[in-house]
Amino acid sequence: MFALVAINSIFTIKEISLATPDADPSVVAVGSTGATMLEGALVANLAMPQTAYAKEPPAKAVAVAKFMATGYSSTVDQTDDTPFITASGSNVRFGVAASNILPFGTKFRVPKIFGNQIFTIEDRMSPRYNGQKIVDIWFENHEQAKQFGKKLVQMEIL
Repeated sequence: MFALVAINSIFTIKEISLATPDADPSVVAVGSTGATMLEGALVANLAMPQTAYAKEPPAKAVAVAKFMATGYSSTVDQTDDTPFITASGSNVRFGVAASNILPFGTKFRVPKIFGNQIFTIEDRMSPRYNGQKIVDIWFENHEQAKQFGKKLVQMEIL
């Protein structure tokens, strides 16, 4: 079990349950008051995009391909008039990507940049990119997308 926490210099967590027997007590320790304060390196770790801890080894790649990777965010100048809805009808979130040559639902990783983070193709790009080996990764804001930029990456298609 994990909790999503707003980014602050100090976190207060109330009513958290560590129901799994293999939960790491060094991550969250709930006192008798039901609250705990987290700070320092743990805060920095919690502020990074997180995925649920896998109980099994990461999925094996079925193919490896080189793609040009770019970043986009939910701004009207980078999307259509529904910037928070993907072409497949889902809401944008970390892990969403767009491509015009990979089918919806294609899962992939970019291990040299994102480790074991799995991305899913749920969006499309402008038709001017039809037929091009480009994957556009969604970021929460324009600055993050701009900072990611454009780079040739080796993708593991799952």
